[in-house]
Amino acid sequence: MNVIGVLGVVLAGVLVYMAGGMAHAQESRSMLDGDVLAAEAGQVELVTNASGEIIQVRVENCEQCAQESYLPSRNLRVSQSGRTDAPESPSSFNGQAGTVVVNLQSGMVEQIIFWALPNGGNDQ
Repeated sequence: MNVIGVLGVVLAGVLVYMAGGMAHAQESRSMLDGDVLAAEAGQVELVTNASGEIIQVRVENCEQCAQESYLPSRNLRVSQSGRTDAPESPSSFNGQAGTVVVNLQSGMVEQIIFWALPNGGNDQ
């Protein structure tokens, strides 16, 4: 094999290695990875600013939570009963029970899954 052939094999190996690393980096994280905590809270309150942006997440009756309030991550996701179509106003869920997913490295809330429908499910 000549020098060009050896370089081609080495280059192909490097590209395969890099492609594998990029695919791994794009995989979604699992709670089993240990970098997030899913904690059940009896009450979750979303504090918003004048623009309606969520600036704080307060929790009550949460045994696994290390604190009573958290900052939201930039990509905070709010859902109800597992449905990903978030309501127009996530704060309509205030006071409802839910699961709070906290990034253990940053200490910020990444996701909130409310268990009940807004206003207790009463459509009026």
